[in-house]
Amino acid sequence: MTETKFILVVEDDPILKNLLGHTLAGKYQTLYASDGNEALALFEQNKPALVLLDLMLPTMDGYAVLETIRKRTDELAKTPIIIVSNLGQQKDIDRAKELGANDFLIKAEVPIEDIVKKIESMLHTVGSPEPVRIPGDVPPSNNTPPADVMPQVPPPASTP
Repeated sequence: MTETKFILVVEDDPILKNLLGHTLAGKYQTLYASDGNEALALFEQNKPALVLLDLMLPTMDGYAVLETIRKRTDELAKTPIIIVSNLGQQKDIDRAKELGANDFLIKAEVPIEDIVKKIESMLHTVGSPEPVRIPGDVPPSNNTPPADVMPQVPPPASTP
């Protein structure tokens, strides 16, 4: 029997929470938190396989949640965390990545189906150095474009 994978969705927008819940139904057990304190309590109790984390939250913002999880001294510190936020300035992206976010998606630029693809990719590549990139991702910070947007150079024509 396979173990149920819990996804912790930390989002204070009820519409997005509902949409994610319907989209993830049947694949994952989804837990919801509307603020940072609730997120950390659910994280501790349920040990999720992955966290979708908004940054703009009441009581404790997503940065503080991310930092708290990454400072743990147990295996849960390595739980994949995908930031899903409308904050899309480079300074926000850089700060989240510096604090240990595995990926950063900008809500307004990514369809819900791509968020699900990212979850599936992340869960299947845990332990891999680089998750699969999808359209709408924030590019890696090393200024190298993802492979799917690298220009394709045709092979040289063979001469007879």
